Amino acid sequence: MRWVVLLMAFLLPALAQEAPPPDLPPEVFRIARELRCPVCQGESAAESNSGVAVEMRRIIAEMLQEGKTEEEIKAFFVERYGEWILYAPPRRGVTLWVWVLPVLGLLFRPKPLPKELLEEAERRLKEPPR
Repeated sequence: MRWVVLLMAFLLPALAQEAPPPDLPPEVFRIARELRCPVCQGESAAESNSGVAVEMRRIIAEMLQEGKTEEEIKAFFVERYGEWILYAPPRRGVTLWVWVLPVLGLLFRPKPLPKELLEEAERRLKEPPR
């Protein structure tokens, strides 16, 4: 019985955080997840609680009320901050290489490693750490 109470104590707060705040529609957070927070490293505008991210969500909500599309909203932020604000880089120009190089690397990978290198790697993995 005690473990059920403990489990609920840890699960309920996590479940409560999944829903977006009631003052903004879920569509705002869906769009904000695709934009980086300009001041937080590694967080989207939906996840961050910085003032800039809160303002970005407010602007997204206003633009949606004005009838703007998702593409128009993203274009607004790209114009303001540059393409780095998008989590998914566009598939054109220099960033095209981000999408193409992994595929080329898989298609034209070098020959398998020589047997000696593989045996050496296997031997080092079996040794205890120093």
